[in-house]
This record gives sequence, C-alpha cells and structure tokens, in this order.
Amino acid sequence: MQLIVILLTTVAVLTFLSGAIVFFGSSKGDRVRSAWFFLAAIFATAWMASISVFMLAQPEWTNNIEWHVKWTFVSAILIDLAFLGYVAWTQKNGKILTFLFVILGIAISTLIFFAPNLLYSDIIISRTGNSVVMNIGPLYFSYIIFFSLIVPAIIFSLFRQSVKTHSLRKKGGDITIMASFGLSSLIILVANLILPLLGNWSAIWLGPLALSATIIGFYYTILRYHSLNLSSVWLKIFSYIVIISSVAIIYMIIFAIIFAALFRGSTPSTEVIILNFIMILIFVALTPAMNEFTRFIRTLISQSDQHRTHTTKHHSSQINSNHSKEVK
Repeated sequence: MQLIVILLTTVAVLTFLSGAIVFFGSSKGDRVRSAWFFLAAIFATAWMASISVFMLAQPEWTNNIEWHVKWTFVSAILIDLAFLGYVAWTQKNGKILTFLFVILGIAISTLIFFAPNLLYSDIIISRTGNSVVMNIGPLYFSYIIFFSLIVPAIIFSLFRQSVKTHSLRKKGGDITIMASFGLSSLIILVANLILPLLGNWSAIWLGPLALSATIIGFYYTILRYHSLNLSSVWLKIFSYIVIISSVAIIYMIIFAIIFAALFRGSTPSTEVIILNFIMILIFVALTPAMNEFTRFIRTLISQSDQHRTHTTKHHSSQINSNHSKEVK
C-alpha cells in the first residue's frame, strides 16, 4: 500500500509540474490551450491525492473521509472537461461542444457534492480494504453516461483534426495523444468504474497511474511534433522533471518486485520505501553533475595522453636529427 501511495504521489507531482511548465512556458498563441491542459493537470493531481487519502484512510477518519470521496468522483469529471477544452477549444464547434459538456458536468458535480446519498449509501473504512457502497440510480447512470459521451467526444475531436490537417507534424501529434488518451481511458474505465460497481475497490490506484500514459503521450508530442511552442529553457526543465520522475517510478516498481521475491511476498516498510525513493531522486538529480565530472576527468586524461604523445614524438625527432648529423 505504501509503495502505491508513493507512486501515486510521484505521478501527481509529475502531472502538476508538467501542466505548470507547459502553461508558463508556452507562447502567447498557445496560452489558451496550455491553460486548459494546466487545469486538467490540477484536477488530475487532486484526483490522485483524493484516491491516495481514501486508500490510506483509517477507521477513525470516517467523519472526514466523505469530502475526499466526493472529490474523487467530481475531479474525474473535471479532468475530462479540461482535456476536452484543450483538444476542441480551437474550433468553433469544439467551443460549443465543450460548453455543453461543462454544463452537464457542473450539474452532475453539484448533485454529488450536495446530495451524495443519491450516488452512494455508505463509506466502509476497514483495515482489510476501504470501499464505497454505490446506489445504482439516476445519478450513478448519469455519471456513467457522462464519461460514455465525453471520452468518445475527445477521441473523435482528435481523430477529426488528424484527418483534416495536411501537416504531418500536427497529424502525428493528434494520433499520439489519441492513442495515449484511449489507453488511459480504457484502464480507468475498468479499474475505477466497472470494478467498483462490482464491489472491488482494491484496483482504483491503477486509474491514476494509467493517466500518466496520457501525460507521457502529451510530453512526447511536444518533443517530437512541437504541438505547443515552448522556449528552450522551459523545454529543458520539462524534460528533466519528466526523466527524473519516470526513472523514480520505474525504480520503485523494480524495487518492490525484487523485495517481494526475496522476502516471499512481504512488503517493505514505509521507512524503507521513503529512503529508497529519496536516494533514487538524489542519484538522478546528481547524474548531470557526475556526467560533467566524468567528462572533465576524460578531458584531463586526453590532454595528458596528447601531451605525452607530443613529447615522445618531439624526443624521437631530436634523436633522429642527432643521428643524421653524426652520420654526416
């Protein structure tokens, strides 16, 4: 459980920083689209945080956990609304479509906040696993229908843009975002909608982690297809943060697998996980400095070798010159 929370925290930080850097580093022409993406990153960060709190909640937290449960449902709506704005806002029909979904999303979110009993009847906090007892009624079906409509709308908007554009750069970016968003949505559909409906809440952490596929896809389109214009400085910062976070996530997953294999399925303590997480961040952060130091040492060695070679050649030339004079 602790490892999952660490991974969710890492992805949440990566998501928020990606949105902030894209917004503050983009050009004026891309400022509106980058603002929509920043909103999606903020809501995604809140979604991941609420799920982490829900998973860690103890029985004595029962009175305070309801807000996090409500925000988990609402923030998921806001993520897709913001992402639809990012995808479709540049088109006239896209503005209308976004506006309609915003109205629908706000209406459903308002009911969840002020009448949560219409969506769920109980929140179960236990040491064996936390869960929510859903009410299969009009609000629940409205919640499901909302995502059943907005996800295809986002994918269709991307597909339509990729078909209409004559720019291979733009087409490649749209296809990449469409594929990564589709993959994330499929995993979220199963882990955060279908399984909870069946009473299984143990896999809800997969949804936030799957969302990182969309973030990585978006990151790739910026580097490969220049979907947004970022200054070189912001782009370097963006790249460095993504690389550090990605390496940390991969390392923690490998560490957990090896630990479970060595200690027969047991999980590492919170202190061990946090220590490993901090150490890998320090290692990755110091990598550029180590590379510079290594390059400096190689330069010194290379210069020393060149000086030694030059001295040897000069000495040999003097010997040959002296030998020639003796022969004469």
